Amino acid sequence: MSIELHTDNLIIKKPSEEHSNSLTKELNNWNISKWLIEVPYPYTIEDANYWIKKTKDEEFSFNIFLKNKLIGGVSLSKKTINSNWELGYWVGEEYWGNNFARESCENLIQFFFNNTSHNLINVSHMKDNIKSKKIIINLGFKLVSAGKKFSISNNEMVDNLNYELRKSSAL
Repeated sequence: MSIELHTDNLIIKKPSEEHSNSLTKELNNWNISKWLIEVPYPYTIEDANYWIKKTKDEEFSFNIFLKNKLIGGVSLSKKTINSNWELGYWVGEEYWGNNFARESCENLIQFFFNNTSHNLINVSHMKDNIKSKKIIINLGFKLVSAGKKFSISNNEMVDNLNYELRKSSAL
């Protein structure tokens, strides 16, 4: 089954090979990559092709499109078989301030809770990423812990804040 979600402004769908240059262009930007734990910097065409293949294997991994232009990514994934589902997202710098991250996350969360038996989603952000914190709080997530994670782009351990959202408290 191929999932394609539509919001007021966006389409959330799987990317294809034709999107590898757009992915590379958007994510090869330090202002974005420095906040993403699992995204390398510099971001190469090989990294984009890896992501495109990964989205084919992972049911809830997508890119965000505005009028057929790739502008970001949103996913719910499990790091291990026994871990909780974790929300991840990014939006190209040119599109910041338009509420696209919240719009796409909100839509994916609602779809996920309405179409699966899962009732818990986790999300985290680097401690200093105030913009991401605002999005996460506005989505209804509650802070549960602080810790450290290894950031591939920063090549170091970073302070990280961890949140959860239960189905009963979802938007």
